[in-house]
Amino acid sequence: MSKGTFLFGAAIGGAAAYVAAYLFAPKSGEEYQLELRDKAEMLKESSSDYMSIAKERGGDFKAIATDAAVGLKTDVQLVSKQLAEQLKMDSQILKADLKDVKDGVPGSKETLKANLSEAVNEAKYTAVNLKDQVSQTTSEAKDISKAVVDEAKMEIDEAKVENNPVDTF
Repeated sequence: MSKGTFLFGAAIGGAAAYVAAYLFAPKSGEEYQLELRDKAEMLKESSSDYMSIAKERGGDFKAIATDAAVGLKTDVQLVSKQLAEQLKMDSQILKADLKDVKDGVPGSKETLKANLSEAVNEAKYTAVNLKDQVSQTTSEAKDISKAVVDEAKMEIDEAKVENNPVDTF
């Protein structure tokens, strides 16, 4: 085989390879770069959308927590005030009952026991009432938080559909 024949065969083989690569390549380098740039931009936009959703929902959770804390604080203050007034009245009644016991008034021991029992029952009722109010406020905050989470999930799903993130390159 001569050098000329070999070079001619190599040139024909190279040309055939070039034509085959050109015909069967899905896209040119520039087209591929443009597609990659567009997909990268889409990903950037979708991550920006997700970040704004997260920030918005974080603000919602902060507002829910603040409202719940204010509600709990108000409940505790109200019940504490009621309890203080209750204890003040009960202590005056019990003080008078103790004086009667000391002075030997007939039936004063039974009255003292009855009034003491009533004071304890009122304190228990107030404590149960506070517990119920706290439980209700907490439950409401949980329900609102769940609704916010569900809404955020829907927004994320919508953002996914809008941005149609890149699956493959």
